[in-house]
Amino acid sequence: MIGRLTVPLDAVPDALERTGFVLEHEVAEAFKSANWSVIGGRYYADDVDGRARELDLIAYKSFKHNDLTVVYSVLVSCKKDADNTWAFLTRDKPAYDPNFDWNPIHYWTDINPLERYLQSEKWKADFLSRAHGAWSEVAAARDIFAFQQIDSKRAVPKNDVAIFNSITTLMKGLDYELVVLPKRQENKGRIYFFSLLSVVDAPLIEVKYSGNNAEASEVDAITYFARYLVRKRELSALLRFVRRDVLPVEIERLDSLAMSAFQYAKSAVASSFEAIRTNELVRDYFAARLHSRLGWWLAFQLTKYRVDHDSVKISSLNFKNGVLVLELSGIDDDAIAFLNSDDETLQKVGSALEQLAKFNGSFKFDWDIPF
Repeated sequence: MIGRLTVPLDAVPDALERTGFVLEHEVAEAFKSANWSVIGGRYYADDVDGRARELDLIAYKSFKHNDLTVVYSVLVSCKKDADNTWAFLTRDKPAYDPNFDWNPIHYWTDINPLERYLQSEKWKADFLSRAHGAWSEVAAARDIFAFQQIDSKRAVPKNDVAIFNSITTLMKGLDYELVVLPKRQENKGRIYFFSLLSVVDAPLIEVKYSGNNAEASEVDAITYFARYLVRKRELSALLRFVRRDVLPVEIERLDSLAMSAFQYAKSAVASSFEAIRTNELVRDYFAARLHSRLGWWLAFQLTKYRVDHDSVKISSLNFKNGVLVLELSGIDDDAIAFLNSDDETLQKVGSALEQLAKFNGSFKFDWDIPF
């Protein structure tokens, strides 16, 4: 027997408004109306207890340039707190901090040599300069050293549970995405950038501390430089708390950041190929690609012309005096001299360098000296 309805139908929407589900729906619609794609209810495994945890939303934009796809992703937590004000205690951030990077940029890519380039080059200054306007608005202006939910009626502190849960959800969600992307998106020619956003349906207060003075003011958004242990390692990220009513303005900032990331990625791909001249990790990548393409052919060519050799290997690349040096093992002086003078070999290798590494400069063969 079906029970009789006792709740007035027109009261149900008001009751649901007190939950976070309506807020989550509004946030998703705001991103969609700004031409972002949205995934709702993304689940990940907690790194501590292994239980399934839910990330409210992922909003993303994709950009395409030739074979490059740039995806800008925003991991979103939605929190409604009808009874409390969220207070953030701040102080001046260090003018210089040797222990922490206050502008962490999280990315993942399966594109090489870009992946090797980003691992080892000081590229962040270029990225930040391109995103200067939007980044300066979302970077951490001050150090949030504590936070607290304040009872809005009695003005007494309660706890920080909802704020802390929003932080841990986003930090663990970010870590999970960075872990699973190599399995989910391998060999698709993509680079992903990430932002963390907590949309809050509650008043936000910043309390600025300077010496013994404290000054409280209402804010519509604030950025937290978050440091959290995930999988027994410290992960840092910028986490943006934004009041519900100013979300459209925040999405405009994210649009600008996404476009800056796209423009930077296009430039970085070109720079990563140029780095064959300067970057050892990039050269190691190309050495392996060249050996896979040419190692057997070099051995065949030497055998065809009856030049003594062992098992020929392109062991490494070097760049000296404007010349790219292909360093070979399993080969002697006579074989090196032959390869450097054989037109067929030089044409074959030159073509491979242009196709694989976009390199059309001078090159030569030499020994791989193991010292």
